[in-house]
Amino acid sequence: MMKHLFRPVDAAILIYFRFFAGLMLSIELLNSLHLGDLNEYLAPFHFSYLYFEWLKPWSLEPMVALYALTIISGFTLAVGFQQRLSAFMLFLGYTLLFLMEKSEYNNHLYLYCLISFWMIWMPVTKNNRLSVPAWFYYLLLFHMSVVYFYAGIAKLDSEWLEGHTVREMLNSRYEWFYIYGGLAFDLLIVPFLLWRKTRVLAFTCACVFHVLNVINFGLATFPWFSIAMTALYFGTKWPRRFSWFDDFFPHSGNKTELSPLKQNLLVAGLVTYCLLHLLIPFRHHLYSGKVSWTEDGHQFGWRMKLRNKTGDTYFYVQDPGRKNLRIVFPQQYLTKKQSRKLPGNPDFILQFAHFLRDKNPGAKIFASARISLNGKPAVEMVNNRVDLAKEERKLGSYHWIYSEEALIKKARISPGLQSSK
Repeated sequence: MMKHLFRPVDAAILIYFRFFAGLMLSIELLNSLHLGDLNEYLAPFHFSYLYFEWLKPWSLEPMVALYALTIISGFTLAVGFQQRLSAFMLFLGYTLLFLMEKSEYNNHLYLYCLISFWMIWMPVTKNNRLSVPAWFYYLLLFHMSVVYFYAGIAKLDSEWLEGHTVREMLNSRYEWFYIYGGLAFDLLIVPFLLWRKTRVLAFTCACVFHVLNVINFGLATFPWFSIAMTALYFGTKWPRRFSWFDDFFPHSGNKTELSPLKQNLLVAGLVTYCLLHLLIPFRHHLYSGKVSWTEDGHQFGWRMKLRNKTGDTYFYVQDPGRKNLRIVFPQQYLTKKQSRKLPGNPDFILQFAHFLRDKNPGAKIFASARISLNGKPAVEMVNNRVDLAKEERKLGSYHWIYSEEALIKKARISPGLQSSK
């Protein structure tokens, strides 16, 4: 195994990937600026990740500088200029933007953070060396395989199989095609790409799949980035089929040997890293409740397009010594995107309750969240008798979140279910 991981392979595939990765990640942020996402970081309130509450967005000028530096780093990485420095700045910029505002989370930004980290260590062009150890190439295949396969595992959820998600998002008469075609694609695409006889067909299907995602969902650069990564399954030498490639990057068999100790340490690190990424998507099984409802374990699990929540969330403040409650509409403090993502997200609800607690010392904070999951009847999600000012953020389920299954049954019996407050 050690010899296989460290055997020299043609760096052509990594040069190809470096170009498209740097280009796509820069275009992603340019598109983000075009859509006005910079304003999300300038809002008066921010949702944070647990244990990263200390990391807050900066003021306008530093945030613009961060965007600009990250975009430039992507372009310089694409052309191979100061490769390691460019990759480091790209990783740093993406990771800061990712962690500064939790409402900006999506799966492809998470993937971009992971890929940009490994680009720092990408063994290409050093000392004019164009043969590289195979482990980095396999690591890229691993990441794309995880994205595909775990997206398929996630689609075994009843919300997907029963068509609730597809009907809510697409409203298409061909919903069965998207339900079972999407499931089969995600589960089977990797083995079909690995088998030479079906590789071309599988790649064609992948291109069609990602173009359909562009048409139906947009998803910025992610579909195009996915196509570029899927091309990695064709092996390490295929870019040399283009005659001009050899003119710029002539093949060389030079390689740098690592000592046995360094090889063992690297393999141990890679195995640990891969095991973590194989286990993290399953962590929602450690928590009670349906993940699409509670959100526990949803992020970092490649659960894509599996739930659509709509509804209204209000907060009530009871000042010390008073019996009356005054209502607070979160839209007063949140951006449109934050307001859209707050309903149905227990962690966001608790964070905003803490924000109100800090603005109103000694007050009790209650919430009412009436939520519809994938077009089902709207039900009360939060126990509005619980003082959220006293509740603390944590990993796992919150006791003040009602079970979605029980509420749906109750709503069918009593469609007029209302908040008790």
